[in-house]
Amino acid sequence: MIRKLLFIVIAALMTITATAQRDGDNITINQTNGKKTTYNLTGTNNALHQLNFHATTMGVELKGLEGMDWETYDIDNISSVTFDVFKQSDVSDVKVADPSATEQTLRLYRYLKAAYGTKTLSAVMADVNWNNKVAEKVHTMTGRYPAFNCYDFIHICVPDGNGWINYSDITPVKQWHNAGGLVQMMWHVNVPTSENIVPQQNGGGVTTSPDETTFRAKNAVTEGTWEHKYLTQQMDRVCDVLLKLQQEGIACVWRPYHEAAGNAMLKQGTWGKAWFWWGADGAETYKQLWQMMWNHFQSRGVHNLLWVWTAQNYNGDATQYGNDDAWYPGAQYVDIVGRDLYGSNAAQNKQEYDELAARYPGKMIALSECGNSDGKDFAMMSDVLSAGARWAWFMPWYGTNLPGEAWWKDAMQHDAVLTREQTDVNCTYFEESAASCVKNMGIGFNMGNTLDAWATGIQNNLSDPSRYETCWGQKVMKDYQLKFLKDNGVNAVRIPVTWFQHLDADGNVDKAWMDRVQECVDYAINSGMYVILNVHHDTGSGNADTQWIKADMDIYNKQAARYKKLWQQIATRFQAYTHRLVFEAYNEMLDANNQWNNPKQQQGYKALNAYAQDFVDVVRETGGNNLTRNLIVCTYAASGSPEAINGLTIPTDKTKGHIAAEVHYYGPWNWLKTKGKWDQSCSNDYKQLMERLNKRFISNGVPCVVGEYGTHGENDFHVDRNSSATLKQAAADQAADIIRQSKAHNVATFYWMSIFDQTDRDVPQWSLPTVVEAMKKAYNE
Repeated sequence: MIRKLLFIVIAALMTITATAQRDGDNITINQTNGKKTTYNLTGTNNALHQLNFHATTMGVELKGLEGMDWETYDIDNISSVTFDVFKQSDVSDVKVADPSATEQTLRLYRYLKAAYGTKTLSAVMADVNWNNKVAEKVHTMTGRYPAFNCYDFIHICVPDGNGWINYSDITPVKQWHNAGGLVQMMWHVNVPTSENIVPQQNGGGVTTSPDETTFRAKNAVTEGTWEHKYLTQQMDRVCDVLLKLQQEGIACVWRPYHEAAGNAMLKQGTWGKAWFWWGADGAETYKQLWQMMWNHFQSRGVHNLLWVWTAQNYNGDATQYGNDDAWYPGAQYVDIVGRDLYGSNAAQNKQEYDELAARYPGKMIALSECGNSDGKDFAMMSDVLSAGARWAWFMPWYGTNLPGEAWWKDAMQHDAVLTREQTDVNCTYFEESAASCVKNMGIGFNMGNTLDAWATGIQNNLSDPSRYETCWGQKVMKDYQLKFLKDNGVNAVRIPVTWFQHLDADGNVDKAWMDRVQECVDYAINSGMYVILNVHHDTGSGNADTQWIKADMDIYNKQAARYKKLWQQIATRFQAYTHRLVFEAYNEMLDANNQWNNPKQQQGYKALNAYAQDFVDVVRETGGNNLTRNLIVCTYAASGSPEAINGLTIPTDKTKGHIAAEVHYYGPWNWLKTKGKWDQSCSNDYKQLMERLNKRFISNGVPCVVGEYGTHGENDFHVDRNSSATLKQAAADQAADIIRQSKAHNVATFYWMSIFDQTDRDVPQWSLPTVVEAMKKAYNE
């Protein structure tokens, strides 16, 4: 994670001074005999140490007594040195709605974004008394605290000195924050029942219901009205508190004016209206209210907020309700979209989540309120998460809506749920098992014929990477292309990369090429997708000068060092990347005879497995996030034949549960040309592949990936944008069936190329929209 940086010790003349940044920083010397010695670096309670590396030895010195080695180690007897040192991570590239957001706010957003789709944060609603009692109740039930506590400004309208709630005293919030908790704020904006009513000491005389007040939203956005004056005064009181929190470095998730539409989108019936005054005058007035608050907070210098808009969506039934997108204030005023659900089952959670994620691409979707209601229990969070509703967080309400002990234990013990004890806003990497990673990849796509393209007619190591990237007819990869994929339902992209034309005689990767690869990976990571990065056409059916990685022991013995050096460079460059980056060892590795499906000789499997083991060992040795990064190894030729599957040995790995196996599938071979449709025999062929993968890998704890599939057959006959409607339907049927069967085994699938190809990438638009729709429908069933 962010605090763990592993440096391999080398015998070189250098000096490292370990300067302390916070109490608890330390360094551990790991010796080859297994002994570990840890030294304190902070000097808070113990002496501060520093290290000196010499040609053959390493000395540990006391700060202030330099030159007098306190303890000396022979470098040959050291396996590694582990620094556990806090380093504040950079947030200069984080963008939120507020262009002046504080550093703490940017850090909170980046943390939520890093966790989103992999982890779900727990949260709880405090009661109206501005305290942490409900969170303590959850701790009593489960032994863990929720990650978020949410406080409500509902009674800030009550005059000061009322002996009830003192919002100016932010002590409860500070205590929660200082204990490692995250903070949410919301505001049920109470207004007087009429113009001359003064809120009472006990909270009387005010309401949020439009039926109980003459206060009108359309007047509140109009200067000179009593409503505008009142609302401005109340916003100032809230700003005074928020500015106190900002001064303390406390960033907040901010959720005002929630559930604006109420039942206003009911298509027919007598209860088709907003239930809060802020929605009662319609969508346009509501958006003006939101922008009024936004502008007022900006003018007061409040910049410690992430703004959450709460949708009503379909209420689970599109036949009775229209969606409330008209109430959406606009992407420039919103960071996160929330949804409040009570008494909902897992399927309803999934439906609501999917609809909102599709409607607001690029926004995180949160379960901003939930709980039991009217005798209906809210679904267990384990069921909600298993159904695929990957809420950014879930927040049960207090009182009678609060779920019971069994519900909370189920939620807080789930491996995808983060509690306060696990929360660190400086974290950018979450250790995720390979099984969880593969399951969360969802619909995948290959960004092929770009970075994997090569041509012997092009000189090696040119300074312009685009010469290689475009030599197979594609345009250069652009960030908006990856954003298009993410915004339209693709959650993972495989970026094939060919390296041999970018290596010098010593196996060093050309800097311009590595920089371009990193730029393209960043496009995908920044869009929020999982990314598979591999070594691609360095394997395959060419000669040993181009496709130099072969499943052959003689070739392996010649090329192993070069292969390991390549992966050492790749892994080092991407060492600090998020858990969403996955490395794939090699593509379709063939033997020296270029034989498909199975090697000509059994020693081909020995070579393949040697490459796979080298890959894992080298990546792990680079340390950092690579210590637990998920890795993929392919079968021979990425074949799904029984022999190829059985011939792959999963490498030994010192970190358990972080390796997946990969095959490709273009079967039954030539089906499109010979049959013209995807029939039952085709479906059965894929079913048999799933059964083989399950027996050999999945049932033994090794998840699987179908890294490529599509309609390609003899002479590259396949479906593209110019194909007939009949062939496009065949491709749609194939993709839907493969996704449906794969999802049942938690197998991730990556379509090869043709659904998003050539000039369509630049528009951007789908090349085969009917196939994509079939894929999404099958995945979301």
